[in-house]
Amino acid sequence: MRKTLSSITLAVALASGHAFADQVTLAALQNAGLAMTEAQVAAVLAAEGEAAIAAVVGQLVAANPDAAGSIVAAAVKANPGMAVAIATAAATAAPTQATAISAAASANAAPGQAEAISAAVSNAVSQSGVVATNSGVSNNTSSVPNVSGGGGSSSGSTSGSPN
Repeated sequence: MRKTLSSITLAVALASGHAFADQVTLAALQNAGLAMTEAQVAAVLAAEGEAAIAAVVGQLVAANPDAAGSIVAAAVKANPGMAVAIATAAATAAPTQATAISAAASANAAPGQAEAISAAVSNAVSQSGVVATNSGVSNNTSSVPNVSGGGGSSSGSTSGSPN
Protein backbone atom coordinates (compact mmCIF):
# COMPACT_ATOMS: atom_id res chain seq x y z
CA MET A 1 0.00 0.00 0.00
CA ARG A 2 2.79 2.38 0.90
CA LYS A 3 4.58 1.66 -2.38
CA THR A 4 1.44 2.38 -4.39
CA LEU A 5 0.83 5.63 -2.55
CA SER A 6 4.44 6.69 -3.12
CA SER A 7 4.19 5.85 -6.82
CA ILE A 8 0.99 7.82 -7.21
CA THR A 9 2.44 10.78 -5.34
CA LEU A 10 5.55 10.70 -7.51
CA ALA A 11 3.49 10.52 -10.70
CA VAL A 12 1.32 13.46 -9.63
CA ALA A 13 4.38 15.48 -8.63
CA LEU A 14 6.08 14.84 -11.96
CA ALA A 15 2.97 15.65 -13.95
CA SER A 16 2.24 18.84 -12.04
CA GLY A 17 5.87 19.92 -12.23
CA HIS A 18 5.80 19.69 -15.99
CA ALA A 19 2.52 21.58 -16.18
CA PHE A 20 4.12 24.20 -13.96
CA ALA A 21 7.06 24.47 -16.36
CA ASP A 22 4.70 25.09 -19.27
CA GLN A 23 2.93 27.74 -17.19
CA VAL A 24 6.28 29.39 -16.57
CA THR A 25 7.00 29.49 -20.31
CA LEU A 26 3.56 30.90 -21.03
CA ALA A 27 3.89 33.53 -18.29
CA ALA A 28 7.33 34.55 -19.57
CA LEU A 29 6.01 34.97 -23.13
CA GLN A 30 3.00 36.95 -21.93
CA ASN A 31 5.16 39.13 -19.65
CA ALA A 32 7.34 39.90 -22.67
CA GLY A 33 4.27 41.48 -24.24
CA LEU A 34 3.63 38.81 -26.85
CA ALA A 35 -0.01 38.77 -27.88
CA MET A 36 -1.03 35.17 -28.53
CA THR A 37 -4.13 33.54 -29.93
CA GLU A 38 -6.00 30.96 -27.89
CA ALA A 39 -4.52 28.25 -30.11
CA GLN A 40 -0.98 29.51 -29.45
CA VAL A 41 -1.61 29.62 -25.69
CA ALA A 42 -2.93 26.06 -25.84
CA ALA A 43 0.11 24.95 -27.85
CA VAL A 44 2.50 26.43 -25.29
CA LEU A 45 0.64 24.77 -22.44
CA ALA A 46 0.53 21.43 -24.26
CA ALA A 47 4.25 21.43 -25.10
CA GLU A 48 6.08 18.68 -23.23
CA GLY A 49 9.83 18.39 -23.37
CA GLU A 50 12.62 20.24 -25.09
CA ALA A 51 11.67 19.38 -28.68
CA ALA A 52 8.02 20.36 -28.23
CA ILE A 53 8.80 23.62 -26.45
CA ALA A 54 11.37 24.53 -29.12
CA ALA A 55 8.86 23.71 -31.87
CA VAL A 56 6.21 25.94 -30.29
CA VAL A 57 8.72 28.78 -29.95
CA GLY A 58 9.61 28.30 -33.62
CA GLN A 59 5.93 28.58 -34.54
CA LEU A 60 5.57 31.75 -32.48
CA VAL A 61 8.65 33.26 -34.14
CA ALA A 62 7.36 32.31 -37.60
CA ALA A 63 4.09 34.08 -36.81
CA ASN A 64 5.87 37.14 -35.32
CA PRO A 65 9.35 37.41 -36.87
CA ASP A 66 9.81 41.02 -35.79
CA ALA A 67 9.42 39.90 -32.16
CA ALA A 68 11.86 36.99 -32.51
CA GLY A 69 14.36 38.43 -30.03
CA SER A 70 11.71 39.02 -27.37
CA ILE A 71 10.13 35.61 -27.88
CA VAL A 72 13.47 33.81 -27.65
CA ALA A 73 14.59 35.84 -24.64
CA ALA A 74 11.39 34.99 -22.75
CA ALA A 75 11.41 31.31 -23.70
CA VAL A 76 15.08 30.85 -22.82
CA LYS A 77 14.67 32.74 -19.55
CA ALA A 78 11.93 30.28 -18.61
CA ASN A 79 13.94 27.28 -19.91
CA PRO A 80 17.66 28.16 -19.78
CA GLY A 81 18.77 24.57 -20.30
CA MET A 82 16.88 24.45 -23.61
CA ALA A 83 18.55 27.54 -25.09
CA VAL A 84 20.28 25.76 -27.97
CA ALA A 85 17.10 23.95 -29.08
CA ILE A 86 14.98 27.09 -28.73
CA ALA A 87 17.46 29.26 -30.66
CA THR A 88 17.78 26.64 -33.40
CA ALA A 89 14.00 26.40 -33.87
CA ALA A 90 13.66 30.18 -33.88
CA ALA A 91 16.49 30.69 -36.39
CA THR A 92 14.99 28.02 -38.64
CA ALA A 93 11.64 29.83 -38.50
CA ALA A 94 13.07 33.32 -39.08
CA PRO A 95 16.64 33.12 -40.42
CA THR A 96 16.76 36.85 -41.17
CA GLN A 97 16.43 37.47 -37.42
CA ALA A 98 19.46 35.31 -36.57
CA THR A 99 21.45 38.10 -34.95
CA ALA A 100 18.62 39.04 -32.57
CA ILE A 101 17.85 35.38 -31.85
CA SER A 102 21.44 34.50 -31.03
CA ALA A 103 21.90 37.55 -28.81
CA ALA A 104 18.64 36.97 -26.93
CA ALA A 105 19.31 33.29 -26.37
CA SER A 106 22.91 33.85 -25.27
CA ALA A 107 21.93 36.60 -22.84
CA ASN A 108 19.35 34.42 -21.09
CA ALA A 109 20.90 30.95 -21.35
CA ALA A 110 22.65 28.88 -18.76
CA PRO A 111 26.32 29.86 -18.34
CA GLY A 112 28.67 28.56 -21.00
CA GLN A 113 26.09 28.04 -23.75
CA ALA A 114 26.81 31.13 -25.86
CA GLU A 115 29.22 29.37 -28.21
CA ALA A 116 26.89 26.42 -28.76
CA ILE A 117 23.97 28.80 -29.37
CA SER A 118 25.95 30.81 -31.91
CA ALA A 119 27.01 27.67 -33.77
CA ALA A 120 23.47 26.24 -33.76
CA VAL A 121 21.93 29.47 -35.04
CA SER A 122 24.60 29.80 -37.72
CA ASN A 123 23.97 26.22 -38.81
CA ALA A 124 20.19 26.75 -38.94
CA VAL A 125 20.62 29.89 -41.04
CA SER A 126 23.07 28.25 -43.44
CA GLN A 127 20.66 25.36 -43.97
CA SER A 128 17.88 27.83 -44.78
CA GLY A 129 19.88 29.47 -47.56
CA VAL A 130 19.09 32.98 -46.28
CA VAL A 131 21.90 35.43 -45.63
CA ALA A 132 21.62 37.08 -42.22
CA THR A 133 23.00 40.57 -41.89
CA ASN A 134 23.93 42.63 -38.85
CA SER A 135 20.54 44.30 -38.94
CA GLY A 136 18.80 40.95 -39.22
CA VAL A 137 17.45 41.83 -42.67
CA SER A 138 18.48 40.35 -45.98
CA ASN A 139 17.95 42.44 -49.08
CA ASN A 140 17.63 40.82 -52.48
CA THR A 141 18.30 43.56 -55.01
CA SER A 142 18.61 41.43 -58.14
CA SER A 143 15.14 42.33 -59.41
CA VAL A 144 14.99 45.96 -58.26
CA PRO A 145 14.74 48.41 -61.15
CA ASN A 146 17.64 50.78 -61.70
CA VAL A 147 17.03 54.29 -60.37
CA SER A 148 18.59 55.83 -63.50
CA GLY A 149 15.58 54.91 -65.58
CA GLY A 150 16.82 51.62 -66.96
CA GLY A 151 14.83 48.45 -66.78
CA GLY A 152 12.40 49.09 -69.57
CA SER A 153 11.53 52.74 -69.22
CA SER A 154 11.76 54.95 -72.26
CA SER A 155 13.57 58.25 -72.11
CA GLY A 156 11.51 59.97 -74.78
CA SER A 157 14.57 60.67 -76.92
CA THR A 158 14.60 59.43 -80.49
CA SER A 159 18.07 60.60 -81.44
CA GLY A 160 19.31 57.07 -82.07
CA SER A 161 16.19 55.89 -83.88
CA PRO A 162 16.44 54.95 -87.58
CA ASN A 163 13.00 56.49 -88.25
